Amino acid sequence: MARLFKVALNTDGFFQEAHVKLRPVDFGADGIFLCGLAHYPKHITETISQAYGAAGRTVNLLSRNSVTASGAVCDVTRSNCVACAACITACNYGAIELVDTPFGKEATVNPALCKGDGLCNTKCPTGAIYLKHYTNEEIWSQIDAATPELD
Repeated sequence: MARLFKVALNTDGFFQEAHVKLRPVDFGADGIFLCGLAHYPKHITETISQAYGAAGRTVNLLSRNSVTASGAVCDVTRSNCVACAACITACNYGAIELVDTPFGKEATVNPALCKGDGLCNTKCPTGAIYLKHYTNEEIWSQIDAATPELD
């Protein structure tokens, strides 16, 4: 089940929460919540409290009309893509796939699934895939602005 939902397990084989203090009922994958014995063996009162927390997080998610994706997601410069699929193997979230285009197969990113970790950027041999708002030009501009020339 962990592979199916792309969620982490701890060393004891129980499901691992996203953050023990900040997000105790959330997984690293969005929209999947954790409670009860799937987390670790615990007393029934703690299980019920955690179930209320997971139910509250679920209701919060389902009560919205839409879900907004983060702006820091990857994108592909299609003219540079050679369809090597290196980015697909690097992506832990299944956000990248090869699609048929009039110019052949090219990678495309699903922004709703992309977490913006940038692992695919490092694997792309042609530099076709990039993380929006974190291009080399933008990073160099920030460095230049932070370190004005000394006279």
